[in-house]
Amino acid sequence: MKTFEIIPRDILFLGDARAMSARDVGRGANWPRPDQLNAALHHAFRQAAPHHFGGLKTFGPFPRAAGGLCLPCPLDWDMGLVPCGGLDLPAPLTRAFASKRKGAAALPQWISQADYAKYLNGEDAGQPAPCAVFDVERNTGVIIDELTEKVEAGNTYQAEYLRLREGVTLAFAAEYKDDGHHERFADVFERLLATRTFILGGQQGVVCVREAAPFAIPRPAALSTPYLRWTLLTPALFAGGWLPGWCRDTKGNAPLGTVMFRDYSFARLVAARVGKPLAFSGWDPVANQPKPTSLAVPAGSSYVFDCGSVEDARKLAERLDYPRTLSDQYGEKGFGLGVCSSVHI
Repeated sequence: MKTFEIIPRDILFLGDARAMSARDVGRGANWPRPDQLNAALHHAFRQAAPHHFGGLKTFGPFPRAAGGLCLPCPLDWDMGLVPCGGLDLPAPLTRAFASKRKGAAALPQWISQADYAKYLNGEDAGQPAPCAVFDVERNTGVIIDELTEKVEAGNTYQAEYLRLREGVTLAFAAEYKDDGHHERFADVFERLLATRTFILGGQQGVVCVREAAPFAIPRPAALSTPYLRWTLLTPALFAGGWLPGWCRDTKGNAPLGTVMFRDYSFARLVAARVGKPLAFSGWDPVANQPKPTSLAVPAGSSYVFDCGSVEDARKLAERLDYPRTLSDQYGEKGFGLGVCSSVHI
């Protein structure tokens, strides 16, 4: 696995498929989704190597600043688990998350590795310090008619753009399974690094790329309870909406929420804290039409499993922990990347 850093030459437009008009601002100041990075690299590789391979797997991107890597703030930050009697929680959940403090402040989008390590180890860290990663810029543009190539009167739109703060880069890791029929991954990346630029996001946003030191995802000191928490570092697409497809027995023999891996089927989901769905789409160049809208579980969401014993919790962690991706879709694009830790009930 190789690690790289991306440095935008200017602002970036990273849309979510919502329309833009003079009244409706196009929300383009979003952090790059894993699929946007993966698609940009595939396009760049096709230019660098006409007989481009298809076995690329990417992880990220994550903000990297002078203080190190920034990670998405867990949505269950400073929360504990309580019995959910009297609460209208969906099956199979039996526990709910409750804040440990009254009047807790809003959580930042990104936090430092040090704060994330405190979260994984169950330390009382208080309010996390936000990582200032990017600014939002708003510009007005004009729409050019595709047929006449002219600008019609009043045909304008507004859009938001992402501008990284000084010293912040986009860090990502990538690997490729060589099947012996394509150019070596290292050779193709060497060509890409030689050109040093590719397009990321919409409106032809140019970025530079360079090889970088590996980034380290924090790990807890040890798994010490039968309750395993899996926290998403990247969004995930699940067949059951918020419920992972691997927590459902398609044959109906096991209760809903049972982990259904081929060699592991004894843990059960007891709690989940899931954020607002991340809606996104794309363009199908073959059909020449928009792709259907997808709803992903956002990064920072967390799931808690009752594994029955510490030993079985450690076995499940081996199946869930970074760098494995457990999204039902787009795992090769970096969706469903998570990190495990213990929780006390």
